[in-house]
Amino acid sequence: MRLHTVLLGCGLLLSSVTMAQSVNGNTQLKGKIEMKQLISDSAFAWFYTGVNRYDANTNMVNYIKTNKDKIQLVALVNTTDDASKKLLPAFYKVMILASVPEESIHLYGADNSGNTGNTVADGYKVKRLPVILVMRDGKEEGRISGSPKQTVEDDLAQIIMKMNNKKD
Repeated sequence: MRLHTVLLGCGLLLSSVTMAQSVNGNTQLKGKIEMKQLISDSAFAWFYTGVNRYDANTNMVNYIKTNKDKIQLVALVNTTDDASKKLLPAFYKVMILASVPEESIHLYGADNSGNTGNTVADGYKVKRLPVILVMRDGKEEGRISGSPKQTVEDDLAQIIMKMNNKKD
């Protein structure tokens, strides 16, 4: 009985963290998302395929890797949106190659109106999805909004270079 109560409590807690709904036959996640959720659910096969297909620029990845301890990253995506389906796997491939710790990446799913259901994530004043925010010490240093200007790793490296060149 006690184990049943604990399992029920855990199930309710997990269901409140991320909500999923179907939009035009696609699964839309809302709230905090864990990468293992995207990898393990067949509804997100596009994520797994995209990560494996993305070919990242090694020089830019290495630059991000040398600066990984200085940054935190926040990504807000819509898992039914084509731009998010393209950016998110590329972003995670770069994060994996750069050995960025999972604790430094905060991923949130948003609905079609941009609402994540999370007060912290909704406080970033995002006008369009997807968006990746580069943070240092809780302060935004730059963002990739929509599609990258060049590639994910190039844009992230540019933001980090500007951050490193700032006089504090």
